[in-house]
Amino acid sequence: MTAPSSTPSPEAPDLPVEGSLAGFRIGVTSDRRSADLIDALERRGATVMHAPALKIAPVAADLPLVEDTQQIIAARPDYAVITTAYGLRRWSEAADAAGVGEALLAVLGESKIYVRGPKARGAVRAAGLTDAGISADETTASLVNMMLGLELRGKTVAVQLHGYTDYRQLDRLRRAGADVLTATPYRWVKPAGANQLPRLIEAVCNGGLDVVTFTSAPAVDAVLSTASEMGCRDAFLAALR
Repeated sequence: MTAPSSTPSPEAPDLPVEGSLAGFRIGVTSDRRSADLIDALERRGATVMHAPALKIAPVAADLPLVEDTQQIIAARPDYAVITTAYGLRRWSEAADAAGVGEALLAVLGESKIYVRGPKARGAVRAAGLTDAGISADETTASLVNMMLGLELRGKTVAVQLHGYTDYRQLDRLRRAGADVLTATPYRWVKPAGANQLPRLIEAVCNGGLDVVTFTSAPAVDAVLSTASEMGCRDAFLAALR
């Protein structure tokens, strides 16, 4: 969006000097460490609206994750999908804590691994594994597009989810005949104060914010999904442009 000019004019004699954020209205959608960001913005003179889109839920002693991991190990999948580097590392750590870390890596090593982006590829290789392919634009949709060119009927696909699940892509794999198993090493949940995000979206649509900050792709998905639920996705995107 258009930010306040730093060049004085007869119509706006009191605009801020260059480098200042005075006069900017900024929306912050992050949860983790958001206080640091907000403090930094406000020290420069910005007015901040805070509306966390998502937060990572604690997964200590995550029994569903352990059960899903054991199921994947037993199934010995033909294909594995790794969506995030952090997810693979956290999955490995949880498997190690449950005493099945080596078994998980062995099973993944026997499968054909497809990764969603360079960071996921780096984590796969850091774990001593190799990948068979990478998505074109770091999205799950493009990764599934590529995999639909494979023979999936009767095959088992293990998918490491990244907390904000795109169920449409899992359904596409299933419709292609694959048996899809999933593991969620970390889970995104809606934070307290569910009315905050709709208010931020309304502010954007009404021209009440100059800048919106994002620190994760799932947060972007959450904001766009909320805008869709509110019936103003098109207006929201137009305002962002």
